[in-house]
Amino acid sequence: MNPLLPALLSIVLMGGLGCQSKHDPTSTPLTIQRQGLAHELVVEGSVKERQSSEEADLAVFYSGEHQGSMETCGCPKRPRGSLPRMASYLDQHRSHHPNTAQLVLNGGWWLSDDLGLDGNLRADAPVMNRHLIDAFETLQTDAANISYLDLPGLESHPIPHFAVSANVTSSLPIPTHLIVEKGDLKIGVTGITKVDASFAPHPSFQIEDPTASAIQVLEDLKSEVDLLVLLAFDCAESAQEVAQAVPELDLIVDTRQNRQHAPPLKIGNTLWVKSHYQTMRLGELRVNATGTGQLELVRDRKIDLDPEVSDEPQMLEKMDQAREDINAIQAELFGLSK
Repeated sequence: MNPLLPALLSIVLMGGLGCQSKHDPTSTPLTIQRQGLAHELVVEGSVKERQSSEEADLAVFYSGEHQGSMETCGCPKRPRGSLPRMASYLDQHRSHHPNTAQLVLNGGWWLSDDLGLDGNLRADAPVMNRHLIDAFETLQTDAANISYLDLPGLESHPIPHFAVSANVTSSLPIPTHLIVEKGDLKIGVTGITKVDASFAPHPSFQIEDPTASAIQVLEDLKSEVDLLVLLAFDCAESAQEVAQAVPELDLIVDTRQNRQHAPPLKIGNTLWVKSHYQTMRLGELRVNATGTGQLELVRDRKIDLDPEVSDEPQMLEKMDQAREDINAIQAELFGLSK
């Protein structure tokens, strides 16, 4: 192991991502386990060949930072990502593991916050966001964390039923948590975002302290569910404080420009995984539910969504329609031919 790795991991967990928190736990810091947790990076083969050979009670698929786009990352060499490829992988998983429940999560920044010259949301962004939300419905997304970068997009769109936040408040109906039933499991999901503001205005929303908000929601929720999940956007320090304050927390999905393969961590009893930037790699956490109501890790997997992963036809059709609608508006915006 690179001798600098433990130090770098500590920096990330102790606030390297810059989330400011007012909460100061007084209990003894929890042990951080960095080694011995099963993980896998999958970069070759067809969709079917990339499926896990291991059975599990629950597969948690986690993503983030689509930014209103259903497309790939646009990289000139081996472009990765896209919702048609993600849909293809999820469909194949259902066929390959019919007895494994699927939980589909997004850690934040799923909407476009692109600005026009007037400082307001650009005219094509609401169209991008409308198509993205429709695609999330088709993907059977169970929960998507509202990040501070999603707020401009939510100013022009009703709050989707899968959106959640413990610390974003508004006169609009934003659930502080969602309870999702998967087989015999009741799973409670909430989310937090950094106390910050994007460059676009979002006057309808306020962002409260993430640590205190999450602790309150999880404490109220823990007696109602079998498993607890926290989605954290740009909030590593707060997420660690929440894990220390609420030992019943089972899983943290950490999202904010994570570009490297990151093995899972364990903070006390809480599993910690990182979503890959723009979902160029789809996260797949395979876990069993123990009799004590905690998650037992089978394996954390990162699956490259590269050109070898075929497109799911229905989602590909949705992406093509979105591209046509977006191109039409951008042609008017920028004076281009359609």
